[in-house]
Amino acid sequence: MRIRTRHQLCLAATWLTVPIQLHAQTPDQEDVIYVTAARIALPAEQATSSISLLDADMLDARGASFAADALRAVPGLAVSRSGAPGSLTQIRARGSEANHVLVLIDGVEASNPFTGEADFSHYVFDDLASIEVARGEQSALWGADAIGGVIRLNSSRPLSAFTAGARAEGGSFGTTRLSLQAGGSWDDRWLSGSLSDYESDGIDVAGLGGERDGYANSVIALSGGLPLGEAWRLEGSVRRIVSESDYDSDTDFDGRLDNVDLRTDGRTVLARLAALGEHHWRSVRLSHEAAVQLTDDTSRSLSGSIQTSRAIGQRLQAHYQLTGHWETGPYRHRLTGLVEHDQDRLKSFSGPGVGSNQSRELTADALAFDYGVSRGALDITASARRDIHNLFEDSTTWRVGAGWAIDPLDGRLRANFGEAVKNPGVYELYGFFPSVFVGNPNLTPERSQGWEVAWDQALLDGDANLSIVWFSSQLENEIFTDFGVFPATALNAGTRSERQGLEVSGGWEIDAAWSLFGSLSLLESEENGLAEIRRPERLASLTVSWSPLDGPISASATLDHTGDQTDTDFGSFQPVVLDAYTLVGGQLRWHVRPGLEIHARGENLLDEEYQDVFGYHTPGRGLYIGLRLSHS
Repeated sequence: MRIRTRHQLCLAATWLTVPIQLHAQTPDQEDVIYVTAARIALPAEQATSSISLLDADMLDARGASFAADALRAVPGLAVSRSGAPGSLTQIRARGSEANHVLVLIDGVEASNPFTGEADFSHYVFDDLASIEVARGEQSALWGADAIGGVIRLNSSRPLSAFTAGARAEGGSFGTTRLSLQAGGSWDDRWLSGSLSDYESDGIDVAGLGGERDGYANSVIALSGGLPLGEAWRLEGSVRRIVSESDYDSDTDFDGRLDNVDLRTDGRTVLARLAALGEHHWRSVRLSHEAAVQLTDDTSRSLSGSIQTSRAIGQRLQAHYQLTGHWETGPYRHRLTGLVEHDQDRLKSFSGPGVGSNQSRELTADALAFDYGVSRGALDITASARRDIHNLFEDSTTWRVGAGWAIDPLDGRLRANFGEAVKNPGVYELYGFFPSVFVGNPNLTPERSQGWEVAWDQALLDGDANLSIVWFSSQLENEIFTDFGVFPATALNAGTRSERQGLEVSGGWEIDAAWSLFGSLSLLESEENGLAEIRRPERLASLTVSWSPLDGPISASATLDHTGDQTDTDFGSFQPVVLDAYTLVGGQLRWHVRPGLEIHARGENLLDEEYQDVFGYHTPGRGLYIGLRLSHS
């Protein structure tokens, strides 16, 4: 099991943007590679941001079906799920809003073009190789959706001539999970494909003893690469996610869920095609990346078998990125320049003559650079970006950072300061539901300034590590929904949102069989002196793995604690406190023979009663059994 914060011993499987020669590295090598730190393959010892990486071993030890539950191990991330798996699932980083976190799946922006937010309820991938998380203001590198951080999900890539795998699992709540994977790598060519299906009868989210709210999810993914001469290569990926989610709603507007036959059908396509090249010009090593990316998101709402609304959102992005690496005496330099174009097209339909029917198109262009210089133990980074939008005023964001390795202490001191923006979403601007919500086209972008200071410490001759991060952010023009008017609408807050906290994380490779990782996050997030909703003041996580080299049995256990948090009772529109809870999970694996594994796992083993969102009930204890087949 490995999770590493900053420069500790772990390898990011960011296959679609990292040069081919880097993929041969193993987790035991020092040249750890991050992509979220600089938009390119960057050795971890040169990065100055707070970055955590869940590698394949860590994801396997966590044993989570959904990526959101694996992310509970990352410091600073809070998970809010509106009921059972398959319900709206939000991730908040360091007290930010859920739509302040940019989510990339194999390099493609995954957020819904209507809301500007990625819904983690549909991220149940069996081909996931790693998750990389960069926390803090990241707009200077990644644009307006990265005001609170970046989460990058990376699928696996075959490393031998032929690999194949299958998984079958079933258990509580009528849950079944099936998947198939196959692929191969031949010289500089590779191809990988996967199929997965997840179904669950779910639970009664309203808690009224009525019908269960089920969920179904199927995923088809294909990726590959081939050389285009000696210096260039072509890489591409496509992923199609189809989902069906039953849900309950407050139909009588008393602030409590009612048992109703409602369903949302979704279809998301994420596609990417990139040409990547590398060559030398005099003493400068130049790397090129030209890419086109598509996000196509369609959703339907149904009451019984009758469609009540339909929404289509398409995001087409194109960019060209040029990076130069060179040295002047003892100094190592890198400079990346970026030109980017983004076009969003959106349509909604709720029946003939309905006011919510509309079609919108938004465009944006950006110019950005990222510079880094290193000399011995010192690393300095600087980034800036200019966004040109057809609807809002042009904006400039920036970020500067430094890192200093103090070898006698086996530690490294880091500091960052930056500014980021978040543009209003289409729903906030133009949403129209006459009895519930009307958008506000006069909204202005949100803007955040923040800093962090961190210390990364290696212990026990490198077998253990500890990272301590102190951070603070101020958010202006925060967008909120005003329920004091009818219908409700979106407004910019006139006061600042103040967020500060402490993140502590560490890992220990105890011996060849035992390892553990833990994290603790303390957060204070207030708006005008009042605690902001769904921001727990305390988060803690512990993952323990036992995997002997010479035995057929292995096991792991997880503990995830979420502290008290404030929410809103929409019956009285008064604040309420959701009690703290602790989720305990575990799994036992029997390696019957090479290529065959039988496993049993449990979720919420203590049968904790808890709520992430007021009024939405969550599953109790879940037990599952399954098998895995593999060939390589």
